[in-house]
Amino acid sequence: MCRLRAFLLALLLVMAVAQIREKGAISVRKNPLIVMACPPMPMMQNVSKDKLLGIWFAYATTPLPFEKYQRRCISHNVKGSNFFNTSILYTNYRGLTITYRCAFAAKVRRFQMTLRVLTRTRTPMPEILYEALAFLKSVNFPVAALDWLKTEAFCFELYELKFETQMRPIQYQAPFNQPGELG
Repeated sequence: MCRLRAFLLALLLVMAVAQIREKGAISVRKNPLIVMACPPMPMMQNVSKDKLLGIWFAYATTPLPFEKYQRRCISHNVKGSNFFNTSILYTNYRGLTITYRCAFAAKVRRFQMTLRVLTRTRTPMPEILYEALAFLKSVNFPVAALDWLKTEAFCFELYELKFETQMRPIQYQAPFNQPGELG
């Protein structure tokens, strides 16, 4: 009797795991943002970093791992970053920038596309949105997969530090914890 219970419990466990895996596989197959290989995208070259610094709002984005968007700004120091060389899919430098990334997601063993439509204002002019949609359609991006945040758009600031953040050479550091008058 004990063996029968153990067998039934193991069978139920195997069936549950198989069902969970099947549900996960179905959702991966139906998600247009999860692909077997990253599609070729015409990434912009020689982007002017200085023209893109400042405040941007993510008006549309691929689904994020959190549900509630905060209206506070997030700041990113882009000094020494290759973000402008690898992530800008399109920009008009005035009020629209589209960022794109496609990276391997180990959890689903496929590539996942991430895209954000950035605008300079929380409520952009319709012309900006039409320009974004026209471009995304021209590169065959699945626009229906985007979350349109509208007035809930979260903002972030791209800035570049004007001073060094690395440790200075020893001869220029203050003499803390050193023997002598001050130590």
